[in-house]
Amino acid sequence: MSSRLFIDDILFYQRLLSVAGIYSGRRDGRWSAAVDAADQAFAAEFDRIAAQLGTFDPRSENNIRTLLPVTQRAARAFLARAKNLTGFDVRIISGSRTYAEQDQLFRKVPKVTNARGGQSNHNFGIAWDVGIFENGRYLTGNNRREAGIYRKLSTIGLTDDLEWGGAWRSFPDMPHYQLKMDLALADIRRRFEAGRAYP
Repeated sequence: MSSRLFIDDILFYQRLLSVAGIYSGRRDGRWSAAVDAADQAFAAEFDRIAAQLGTFDPRSENNIRTLLPVTQRAARAFLARAKNLTGFDVRIISGSRTYAEQDQLFRKVPKVTNARGGQSNHNFGIAWDVGIFENGRYLTGNNRREAGIYRKLSTIGLTDDLEWGGAWRSFPDMPHYQLKMDLALADIRRRFEAGRAYP
């Protein structure tokens, strides 16, 4: 069954599919038979990765589904390691976002991001946010105890190929993880918009 991701922004999805090496058609913002076939191939790849590396809660699965396949693998491996954060439930609560979705977050008060659309790695299929839950309650990381729990998760979940937003100096983002990239964000954006691979 087709996943029909990003149906409200087909151009964004065509770019993501192109970067994933699954779509080579025109990036024109129109849903076509070629986009539908690529969408089904993307869903099949998601299913293959899930079968190989294991599945998680429905919210995490829905967000992992939006990531590039290489990031899906990293996110699943991360969640497997996160099980070692005893006493807590760790979920992926955000994956890829369109530029429009990113702009909506940017306008939120209180401020949750400094990044406008096209300025976040969430816009390029290489980043996710986690939520840590304790007895069903979401921990924001906004107090000393909760920040300590997010730091502990980073010691469990980080690998050499990942970067943690909680280590950022200018705007620490405790729930944020992304693939480490050898390219500047502007270069990633150019490649994404041209449908060229970067991870």
